[in-house]
Amino acid sequence: MSVLLINGGPLYYFDTGSYIRQGNVALNSLLPTISESGSVGGSSAADQDNTATGSRSLIYGIVMALFFRAGVLIAVPIFHMAGIFLVVWLLARTTNRTLEEARSTSLLTTVPLLVAALSSLPFYIAYMMPDIFAPVLLIVIAALTAVGRTMRGWELFVMSGLAVFSVISHPSHLAIAGLMVPFVILAALFMKARGRWRAVILLVIVLAIAVAERKAFQIAVETKTNKEVVYTPHITARLIVDGPGMDYLNDACPDTNIPTCALHEALSWSDDPYRLTVSHIIFERSPKLGSFRLMSAEDQKKVARSQRDFAKAVFLSRPIATSWALAKNGYRQILRDSVWMTIPTEQALDNARHLARLDDSQLHLIQGGLLSKDRGWLTPVNALHGFIYTVSFAVIVFFLLTPRSVPRDIKLFALFILIGIAVNALVCGGVSQPADRYGARVMWLLPFTAAFLLIIRWPPALRAATKRDL
Repeated sequence: MSVLLINGGPLYYFDTGSYIRQGNVALNSLLPTISESGSVGGSSAADQDNTATGSRSLIYGIVMALFFRAGVLIAVPIFHMAGIFLVVWLLARTTNRTLEEARSTSLLTTVPLLVAALSSLPFYIAYMMPDIFAPVLLIVIAALTAVGRTMRGWELFVMSGLAVFSVISHPSHLAIAGLMVPFVILAALFMKARGRWRAVILLVIVLAIAVAERKAFQIAVETKTNKEVVYTPHITARLIVDGPGMDYLNDACPDTNIPTCALHEALSWSDDPYRLTVSHIIFERSPKLGSFRLMSAEDQKKVARSQRDFAKAVFLSRPIATSWALAKNGYRQILRDSVWMTIPTEQALDNARHLARLDDSQLHLIQGGLLSKDRGWLTPVNALHGFIYTVSFAVIVFFLLTPRSVPRDIKLFALFILIGIAVNALVCGGVSQPADRYGARVMWLLPFTAAFLLIIRWPPALRAATKRDL
């Protein structure tokens, strides 16, 4: 909570307002309605077209909107911290059952978190976005795989509940969980202990629930609002920016049977090279840099709806180039771990207020805080974090390669944390675009895991002496 206290409040992203608004729209059907300006008793205005975005989590939006209606948005970081503490506490409890000499559950819980607090963790606890649940998901998957067979029924239930909430809190988390399944299956195949398939079964159930939630959301939106749920075409934009998608469109367009050709035409309306970034393609509305948002609503819907078919066509026509671009973006992503994107600019704050539909009397609810006023501290903090991540990674690799350094189950947990960080980079860098926000949200798992391993390795006599000294 250090960043929250130093900043004097949460850290906002421009899209925070969209979550608040989406949550309010959902709550309007259950509780007294809130108008677009935020006051109770109004009715929400309809969107300008007949579509609704599926790229944001309705559940996380409802959580945020509930705190917004109560006037305690500062409780969202507390909610984040509770999720982190719960998953680490459960990990510590179950890990103890696999050790010949049990450690203090409190020690296994608090010390790794305190070490992680020296890196990006406190920034993402204060960050008013669902990013903190990506590392929660990775801890759950690693814990279920490594020590899940020792968990009691209620522990499995709580861990699975945390995984479900994490997966439905952001579309990228669903993709991460899906890509982790083969690794969990592989780990189960090499195990011989009883209960080795628990992690596989539970992860598949979690994914099924998440898919069902998406389907229920789609049905509810279409039934209640008569709108079609569409997803922002990040994959399409990513493939175009990387080159294989643009090469495919250059060869195939114009073609009325390929909806993405409409976007190809829109990209030709300007010759500014900076229009070819994922964020500009998807969000920009200016004639100089815009494309997708300048198209008709019907064409936008067709492009968004056809992105899977477009991705498949691009891959089949250019498999090597597409695979290389995906790998390159994943590599670029894993090298990006600065926390600068969690610190809002005035423009981001204005956008958040606008998207949340705040009136003049509510603008104070979304403020930048102390850390936004002077960014000179970012350079030394980034250097410190980079050093911590490098040392922590070296410590983890040392434990993984050193025979009998820690029990095999603990090594498996650490290995799955590293795999999870790599999968996060592949998903976020490959589908969206390499960004520090996506890397820093999980990099605190490196010092956390290194400290966890060191406590387990710590000689019992030294632990006892330290405890007496304290």
